Order: sequence, then structure tokens, then C-alpha cells
Amino acid sequence: MQQAGDGTHWRTNFLGALELFARAGARLPFGVPDPMLWGGSAVELYTGGLWSTADLEVVASDARLLTAELFAVGFRWSERPRHTERGLWHPELQIGIDIIEASEVSSVAEQSNRLVVVLDLEPSGQPHVASLKVVGIEDLIAQQVGCWLRDGAPSGELAARLQALVGLGREGVGGPLGASYLQRRLTRETNGEVIVEMLRLEEGRAQIRAPRATGLTQMHTRISAWRGHCGLSSEPLHASDLGRSGDTPTSLVRNQNGERRRGGLPSLPSAEILPFDASLALPPR
Repeated sequence: MQQAGDGTHWRTNFLGALELFARAGARLPFGVPDPMLWGGSAVELYTGGLWSTADLEVVASDARLLTAELFAVGFRWSERPRHTERGLWHPELQIGIDIIEASEVSSVAEQSNRLVVVLDLEPSGQPHVASLKVVGIEDLIAQQVGCWLRDGAPSGELAARLQALVGLGREGVGGPLGASYLQRRLTRETNGEVIVEMLRLEEGRAQIRAPRATGLTQMHTRISAWRGHCGLSSEPLHASDLGRSGDTPTSLVRNQNGERRRGGLPSLPSAEILPFDASLALPPR
């Protein structure tokens, strides 16, 4: 079993926080739904730390119960760096955690699409191997695209992040990619405004089966393979390094009139876009 820090892609304190979150979730009373890694933290996990977040973002059915268990594993209420309000903070790991209390019940499809990740890269070196639940990569992609539409035109970094997630999904970082499921989620999230072109060729090839599970070691292997396909270094890498590849940038987004534009919009810095194996497209209206 590989130890954290031995050439792994993720930050050591991020892995440590994942372990504590998993331990806190396992301590919840019987019958309380498992909390789930979400948002930017899920992006950090799936991309091997290409995009990092200051705090873990998690969704829980009962924030009060989860907070109590997080206290039991070392989190405390504290003034956090880069924040004006108090929040949960781990003083040794120097990382916080934000709990979003679920306001509605997820669909059966979304629940079955969640990924169970076994933390077999042990930051603490302890023999116990914990596991946690993560939003499925297809649902994460749909959420990121929805944020893009709500916030307006995507930045070059957001466009690269979406392409990276699709490319990593095809690599199997979160299990076999459910192309048909992703297309349905995108249709629902964006009212049919956004499609991923390459998924048309892959629909039906991989079926999502529940439960979905993997380990950090396997995720690390698939992330490394994806980096190799993209011509990226196997060394720890940050999103700001994406534009340093010698590859030619790829067309990313088609506008609403069907015209292709490099990087999606004139204001996007095309040097930040790598030719990942996917192309987001806006169908003509």
C-alpha cells in the first residue's frame, strides 16, 4: 500500500482531511445517510489536485450530527484564513470543512451513481482503511456546466476544468463513464443547451452499475494515464501549469449559431486550454 506523499498527486493535508471526514461519517448513528464529498473538493479529488480548494465541501443530511463527529476527530470552530466568518478548521492539517445541509432528496439515479472511494493511500500510516462517498463524476460535470451557464461565459480555466473532468471520466477515474446518463443529466441541468459531442459515439457502451467503488491507488493510476495521454508531467501539477504544454490548443465551445471559436469566446486565453479528448458544444437554437 502506497503512503501519501510518495509521488501522489494530491496534497497531503487534503488526503488527511479526507481520512478524518471518512472517519467522522462512519461514526454517525445508524440510519443517518452517509455524507458526501461535493463541489470543488470533488473536482480536486477527480483531477488529482489540478484544482484545489481551501476547504472540503461536503453535503450532509444532518449538519449538526456531522459537526459533532468532526469535533471528535479534531476539527474546531475557528477563524479561518481567507474567511471573515468562523467555521470548522483543523489546526494541524490547516484545512477547513464546509457542510451543506441537503435541502432536497437526491434522485435514485444520483444516489446510485455516487462513488465509494477507499482511502488506501494512508496519510497517517494507520492500518485502518476508511472509505467515503463522492458525487458521481457525471453529476459533477453537469453541476459544473450548470454553474457556467448561471455565471455567464466560462473562463479559460473553467473550460479547461470541464474538459479535464470529461477526459478523466473517459479514462475511468470514477468507474466506467455513463455517457447516456451524463447526456441526460446535462439535458436536465441546462434545458438541452449543452451537449458533449464525443459522448454521442459512446452512449450505451458503458452502463452505470451500483454500487460504484474504487480506491485512491486506482484513481491515481488512471489520473497518471490521463496525464500521459495529454502530454502532462507525472509530477505534481497545478491548473496554472496547463497552459505550459507545447500542444496546440483545441476548439472547445461552439456558440449558439453553430460557429466554432477557439477557447469558446474571444476573451478566453486559449493558451490555458489543452487538447483534451472532449469538446463541449452549444447546439444551434
